[in-house]
Amino acid sequence: MGKKDLMTIEHITPQLASRPGNRPRVLLLHATAGGSALSSISWLRKIGLSYHYVIERDGLVYKCVNTSRVAFHAGVSVGPFGKYVNNYSIGVALANRNDGREQPTPQQLDSTRILSDTLAKYIPTIQYVTGHFLVSPGRKTDPKMLDVAAFAASMNQEVMPWRPDSSFSWVSK
Repeated sequence: MGKKDLMTIEHITPQLASRPGNRPRVLLLHATAGGSALSSISWLRKIGLSYHYVIERDGLVYKCVNTSRVAFHAGVSVGPFGKYVNNYSIGVALANRNDGREQPTPQQLDSTRILSDTLAKYIPTIQYVTGHFLVSPGRKTDPKMLDVAAFAASMNQEVMPWRPDSSFSWVSK
């Protein structure tokens, strides 16, 4: 195994807010819009929100919620399998200001790719990778500096990028 095939995962205890019932079919990428991963995790704990994973700029991965549980990261959202994207996604956030200037670091991208490949390999129901701005348009902008389609193409697993097409309706049914 080469250096690019390794990542370090730190488990957050206690885990962040969640509930039972996740059936992961989508990897949903985010940017924290904050400083460090730990400061973002602390803020999430205070306000009762969560990601499954937060990836620090140096590539260290923090596991915040088990993937079998629903994390609270997408809010009002519609994706490839309907409303409430939290119910069928794994939230992966990069510690990043999301200011349109800060790029994800090479270490973050490597860890995000390895983590995403590993999740897709061991959770065969995962079909898509997408960004928060695509499932919550007009409400969210993250991750600004990450090309979701290019990221999906860099993965080793068969996961498709998802974006709404012209026939997609944001109207709740």
